[in-house]
Amino acid sequence: MASYKTHDRVTIYSAIPLAPLCYWAANSYSPMLWGHPLTTTPLATTLLVVGAYLFSGLWLSNDLDIDSRIYRRWGPLRWLWYPYQKWVSHRSWLSHGFAIGPLGRMVYLYGMIELTLLVTHQLLLRVGGSTEAIEAGLSLTAQVWPYVTANPHMSVPVAVGLVLGGLSHSLVDFA
Repeated sequence: MASYKTHDRVTIYSAIPLAPLCYWAANSYSPMLWGHPLTTTPLATTLLVVGAYLFSGLWLSNDLDIDSRIYRRWGPLRWLWYPYQKWVSHRSWLSHGFAIGPLGRMVYLYGMIELTLLVTHQLLLRVGGSTEAIEAGLSLTAQVWPYVTANPHMSVPVAVGLVLGGLSHSLVDFA
């Protein structure tokens, strides 16, 4: 198993050739690849893919299923990943699966944010605290999925970047 430093280096260094490759693909094939009229520039598509790739490799890593450097990067928010560590076995198809791993972690993170907001909202209601900020957060999270489905020209490149970031991690682990 490679160290976190190796995974970080692979993620960062492989993002360098990924950027021009994404730009070329977005410039040449974007409407066909994303199945949606081109409403973003090749540069915007490249930034979405490479940004999601870096986020996936450095913050949404396959190794969030163990007490790792990646887990600790989340600082005071690392508790969000504690249930994930208990539920998902290390190197299982759920954590290291090529598509299910990174996309599953995004869904998990979204679910944990939503759950945290709902629990906080209920607690504040019980103690008579102000719930305005929490309600704004809940309103925002309720708009995520409709936005994702209505904007595939943006959500598909993000999903591609997330999957590629997880794939690079798994390939290093299994090499």
